[in-house]
Amino acid sequence: METALPLWIILIPLIGACALLLRPGDDRYRNWITVGTSVIALLLLLALYKPVMEGGVRYSFSYLPGQAATFKVDPTGWLIALVTAFLWIVAHIFAISDMTHEKGNRCRFDFFSLCTLAANLGVMVAGDYLTLYIFYEGLIFLPYPLIAHREDGPAIKGANLYLYVGFISSLALIAGIVLLKNYTGSLAIQPIAPDIANSMGSGIKYQIAALMIIGFGGKAGIFGEHFWLAEAHPVAPSPGHALLSGAMIKAGSYGILRVVCQLFTPQGESIAGWLTVSNIGYVVIFVGLITMISGVLSALITSDYKRMLAFHSVSQMGYIVLGIGCAAYLGKDGAMGVAGALYHTFNHALFKVALLLGGGAVYFRAFHEQDMYKFGGLWRNMPSGAIFLFIAACGISGVPFFNGFASKSILHHALSEAYERGHDPLLKFAEVIFVVVAAGTFASNMKFFKLTFLGERPKKYENLESEPLPMKIALGALAAVIFLIGLFPNFLLETAIGPGLAYFGLDPNSHAYHLLYDVQTKASSMAILYPNGESFGAVLHNLVGAVEAIVLGFVIMYVGFKFDLFHIKLPKYLTFVFYFWKVLSFFTEPKFDGDGSAPVQIEPEPADFEAH
Repeated sequence: METALPLWIILIPLIGACALLLRPGDDRYRNWITVGTSVIALLLLLALYKPVMEGGVRYSFSYLPGQAATFKVDPTGWLIALVTAFLWIVAHIFAISDMTHEKGNRCRFDFFSLCTLAANLGVMVAGDYLTLYIFYEGLIFLPYPLIAHREDGPAIKGANLYLYVGFISSLALIAGIVLLKNYTGSLAIQPIAPDIANSMGSGIKYQIAALMIIGFGGKAGIFGEHFWLAEAHPVAPSPGHALLSGAMIKAGSYGILRVVCQLFTPQGESIAGWLTVSNIGYVVIFVGLITMISGVLSALITSDYKRMLAFHSVSQMGYIVLGIGCAAYLGKDGAMGVAGALYHTFNHALFKVALLLGGGAVYFRAFHEQDMYKFGGLWRNMPSGAIFLFIAACGISGVPFFNGFASKSILHHALSEAYERGHDPLLKFAEVIFVVVAAGTFASNMKFFKLTFLGERPKKYENLESEPLPMKIALGALAAVIFLIGLFPNFLLETAIGPGLAYFGLDPNSHAYHLLYDVQTKASSMAILYPNGESFGAVLHNLVGAVEAIVLGFVIMYVGFKFDLFHIKLPKYLTFVFYFWKVLSFFTEPKFDGDGSAPVQIEPEPADFEAH
């Protein structure tokens, strides 16, 4: 279907951003514009649902002689764009109260927030890699004012780090795109396996894959490119941090998914083509695994809740990258990996924003304190906030009846299928690590909930008021969606994820594909939470895996508190960020401290262990 709606989905937030400049000092006007334009973008995406599921939506226009911007919306891009628009709505509702206590230019924050929304949506609806790259560059530069909003030393340093890493990774991405264009003559987001076979050797195709994965990995926060998240995200205001960590990094995982599971996918039975994809997938599995481990270990020993949740963004992106790797490794039988990666992308966006805004509500009331060890007993002051944050913690931990249980179960199945394919002992070990990381996720998030809302309440917090109504509305909406997806885990498989599998060259007759989505009946028989026919064993397998992680998570909590392991600190010279600043110092002028009075050498504060 040809329609200009994809372009309007991008333009509406930009129009809203410009409208803010007409009355920059009017809070009521600004709130209506920011929330309203996000709602309109969401409604336009919902209007595209039927044509997208029936064959996709296309649109193009020329912006230079001989150069056109192309847009193509399929179920995958549509689903991630949908949750992105929804998150902008709840974040802006939350900001109605939260940003009143933040220093800095509120109109500037909202202006760049809406511009960033336009860039984020542009990535999801782009139809070629050059158009995607243009919007991806927007996601590097436009969020800078969101991070640097407070304009103090840590905020500027965090924003600069975000910009440096983004710029370096974007160079890798554009190099891969240039090579792709040079050897294939096309930048369309579609399989190019025949062109690869005819125009390039094995070395070039793996170079292109590596460059593009590194390029998108800078935004996704994969291991080796992850260190900026814990430095940049926590210094942003809560709504900005939530959008950075819950929504914007999805552009990176989305790009990796397109490259690994679509760009190199052959059409038909090309053995050589599937071998290329499988080789790339095998490497990506372990990139995801290392990312999971590094993130969760760092999160466990972090006292600052914002840094802890930033590290969990790293870990959860590792789950998504792991699923992408499993899909590629399994080739045309990789439906379980694609579905798991897409499902977890959607789920992570929800529970991560809920956790960050839930913590932001505490931060708002508790005198801007970020050390979770200084909280305690706040359920008495903020009972609804405690409930909402508990629901989000259950979601990220994969507890049954919450959304993360479904996507983690599917990802676990994908990893098991990868092991069954070749009986590689390293992949069996990966299954063990998968459970351990799930346990660590449960332990650190329940530790956050326990230290914040349970136990003895400090005297200075006895008279705290509950979170304001806009915060309750935003958190309640997120908690409701997390719980509903947990109760009906097959809904997304049948309405969006299943139809999207057709775009990845997968075999619709394979067992995994058929379980996830029957193309004839348009239904899912995947037994995730509820038995379906003779599939009680599959549900039991999912539940046992979740219970194992929960029990082990309680053990980790007990041991960590008992032996004071959650306060382990390692010297800063064992962190990535330390060496990044050291290298950068050779190319930059001396920086100044917060008030600009004296030059100082910008180095990170002693950081939490990043499990290198």
